[in-house]
Amino acid sequence: MTTVIGVWSGPYQSAMTTVIACGYAVGVDAGQEPSRTPASSEQPPARERIVRSAAALVRQRGVHGVGLRQIVAHADGPRGSLQRYFPGGKTQLITEALQLVGAEVLGETESRLVEATTLAEAIDAIFAPWHRVLVESHFTMGCPIAATVIDAGGDDELRREARDLLDQWRDAVHAVLVTYGVQESTAQDDASVLLAALEGALILSRANQSTDPLDTVQRFFTTSLSHSAANPAARAR
Repeated sequence: MTTVIGVWSGPYQSAMTTVIACGYAVGVDAGQEPSRTPASSEQPPARERIVRSAAALVRQRGVHGVGLRQIVAHADGPRGSLQRYFPGGKTQLITEALQLVGAEVLGETESRLVEATTLAEAIDAIFAPWHRVLVESHFTMGCPIAATVIDAGGDDELRREARDLLDQWRDAVHAVLVTYGVQESTAQDDASVLLAALEGALILSRANQSTDPLDTVQRFFTTSLSHSAANPAARAR
């Protein structure tokens, strides 16, 4: 079964479509820090490296925990490149980093859904990218959207971007749940609660240096939603 779970707005709409059109490499591990190897013909363009470094550092430290010079240094970017590539400053850079991470998570989820035949497997596809990020980063990285909401409350543009990405993520999860048997009448609420629990589980997992909280939340939703999908009348009462 092939399921398209949503469209991510902005220049990185889908990790399997628009990211390619923008010249970004698809399938780069969002949980790994960008390479700092010397420039070569195989190294991604400077602008891409800067966006990927911004995404990695915000995952680790939050928006306020990283400066523009740190991002450029992390990316091995040329001096003076920020004004040329990102005339909108840090807000533009963080916005593009959020969109890139969103597109990559969505793309990884879509690729896993190709093989999913049950609701349990579909839920696993939603959780798997975050499980991978936690493990491969040794629990140093979480969700950059949540980090942005916490840090950028005074920046209306970033707050709106984070809100819109969360709304699109919720709508994508809603579409998955309905496709795999959850009742339309409850799927929107189910998607909202699932995302809220997932974000909380990422924080607990990082604090405990363990995937147990994320695994627990996944098991809970797999059991409860599979039961309700199989017994819609019982859920309605």
